[in-house]
Amino acid sequence: MAKNLAKKPASRQTKNSRVEATPETGRRERNKQEKRDRIIAAAKELFASKGFADTTTQEIAEKADIGTGTLFLYAKSKEELLVMVFSGDMLEEAQNAFRHLPASASLIDKLMLIFNSMIEYHDQDKELSRPLLKEVSVRVTPSDDLAHLMRGIYKGIGDVIISGQATGDIRAGVDPLMAAEALFGIYYLSLLSWISGANTKARLLKRLRTKLSIGVEGLIDPAKASRPSSAKKTSRKA
Repeated sequence: MAKNLAKKPASRQTKNSRVEATPETGRRERNKQEKRDRIIAAAKELFASKGFADTTTQEIAEKADIGTGTLFLYAKSKEELLVMVFSGDMLEEAQNAFRHLPASASLIDKLMLIFNSMIEYHDQDKELSRPLLKEVSVRVTPSDDLAHLMRGIYKGIGDVIISGQATGDIRAGVDPLMAAEALFGIYYLSLLSWISGANTKARLLKRLRTKLSIGVEGLIDPAKASRPSSAKKTSRKA
């Protein structure tokens, strides 16, 4: 069951003051959150029983006891609704993996534990994961739910990088969030190959570890990394 998102603080923006909480805005926010929860519950039940392709937005709206127009205030398409329904579960799965990483594990092992938990999540229902991942891949401007999900994942991986920097296992000059995005990109392309049927899970995991090792350890021979490049050796004659 998708976890309800935390309620936003009730607020009102006045012309010359900071945001103020009022009973009226509190009721509006509660009502908005209750509708969102009903939409998520209805969509998840219908997607599970009928499948994504055979479920209509009208059916979701009717089951959630709201109008179709109201539904589109929360999600502009059925695909965006799919992200809204499962982003909470996906983030919780990732955060659970972050919390249980063995401190003594290598960076590669930690990354494999994180990404394997995500793979196991998608393996529970590949038929739903395919349109979900497609929506995540093609969306130019991410929805609020998708942006929140990705921020949480990048932060978690970034914290692993920061931890490695603190122990001296990762060089200090590495930008943690940039590294997180790069490593997640390696995983995500591998995930798409598997979810499309091009790879078995065993092959996916084996190739993912190899790719992450290349990403972490680099392509340059350590013995040659400190040597001056040929460009530096060659000087232009006047």
